[in-house]
Amino acid sequence: MPKRKFREQWLQEENFRGWLRKVDGDDYSAFCNVCKSTLVTEVSTLKRHSSSRRHTEGLARQTAAPAAQPPPRDGDDDSVTRAEIKLTAFLAEHNVSINTVDHLTSLLKDIFPDSNIASELSLKRTKATRILGNIGKLPKLENGTRLK
Repeated sequence: MPKRKFREQWLQEENFRGWLRKVDGDDYSAFCNVCKSTLVTEVSTLKRHSSSRRHTEGLARQTAAPAAQPPPRDGDDDSVTRAEIKLTAFLAEHNVSINTVDHLTSLLKDIFPDSNIASELSLKRTKATRILGNIGKLPKLENGTRLK
């Protein structure tokens, strides 16, 4: 049975608009932006996917997500981000367990109640782990040190 190629006109159809996109380099696959999954490019498969429970629940979560996001921080955004990165780097440099960051953040807020930066810290284990992964990807300079 021959495979069907992706058709650009599907992107304009009501059933597929907003969530369907073409997979680069593969004319026989489509990608669902909601479910983050690759699909076969057959109309019946795409229609069935659009009415699947996983997809409809994902769409509902996606439309409700903006209301669940915390409000943006005031002016000190860069300072808070910088503090979170420096705290994480400190823990790694001194071989302190990342698990301590949950308690350290609370402690800093308690010790420095007048500090806007400390009060805005939202650093936990998961975020600290992600920061460490990104620090490891920083390019090295000719002398072997990383950019700061």
